[in-house]
Amino acid sequence: MANELWKQRVERAQQIAAERKGIDISVMLPPRNPSADGSRHGAEEPVAAAVVADVVAEAEAVVEAAAPVAVAQAAVPAPAAAAGDAATDRVAAAKARAAAKAAATGAPATPAAPAPKPATPRPTPAKAASVEAPPAETGQAGMNRREFVTYAWAAAMGLLTLEGGLATYLFMYPRFKEGQFGGKFILGPATVLPPTDASPQPDTGGKFWLVNTDAGPKAIYMVCTHLGCLYKWEPSNHRFECPCHGSKFSREGFYIEGPAPRSLDQFIVEVDDNGSVATTTDSDQGAVPPAVPSPSAEIRVNTGKRIPGKPSADSPAKGTG
Repeated sequence: MANELWKQRVERAQQIAAERKGIDISVMLPPRNPSADGSRHGAEEPVAAAVVADVVAEAEAVVEAAAPVAVAQAAVPAPAAAAGDAATDRVAAAKARAAAKAAATGAPATPAAPAPKPATPRPTPAKAASVEAPPAETGQAGMNRREFVTYAWAAAMGLLTLEGGLATYLFMYPRFKEGQFGGKFILGPATVLPPTDASPQPDTGGKFWLVNTDAGPKAIYMVCTHLGCLYKWEPSNHRFECPCHGSKFSREGFYIEGPAPRSLDQFIVEVDDNGSVATTTDSDQGAVPPAVPSPSAEIRVNTGKRIPGKPSADSPAKGTG
């Protein structure tokens, strides 16, 4: 009985091997006889084990070859997916043959799978630190901190602009020292004034002619009103004459004749009598000099203020030369 069972198993294994290799079973060697006592003597187990190992190796090779195809099957079009299905069918057929061989030899169909490794615990991600809301800006009633900073900045910029403008004005505004042209010239008490019938006295530092009249002192600008030439006093003719273009003016600076468009310009004369100051004023007839109330009154000439002469057509001395 044992021999028959052994022969059947061997023949079955030969048949499966012949089908797998595609050869005729008749060309294969006949099975060897078992031991004389009829027991399964060391021949059955090696053959069965070899067959099972061969079949398992074939199945594993097919599975390994089909695994990439099965993974890529989901991402390829229909023709590639069909190829993956064929590979899957091959894997199933190999598993079936392995099961049949195992049933014929009494060995397990597939080797025991290795015990799965315990999963490595993943560290729990730390919770994000809770972000605290910034405290509400507080300040005066009806005004938050941002508005206060804005107003303060605007006030600072306005103050800076004002200071810059004031500094620019002071820098550009002419400031002249006393006794310098553009400033004041202190002549002294009224006793320094020449007689009312004397010739004009030149003051080259202040660029004016000092003329004393019955109405009061005058400070006549030394520049001609025509083209800016320096005219001269001609004692013989008792008048001012310009050597450049022949304009002529009276002792008190009124236009007489020539190309000059107006009478001579005059500076402001100040007469200070114990704090009471009288100055040269402008009128339709020209500059009116201040009166001298007493010989002790101080006489000053402000060369920073000038009264322009009246047009030549309105001159009271026109054509008198």
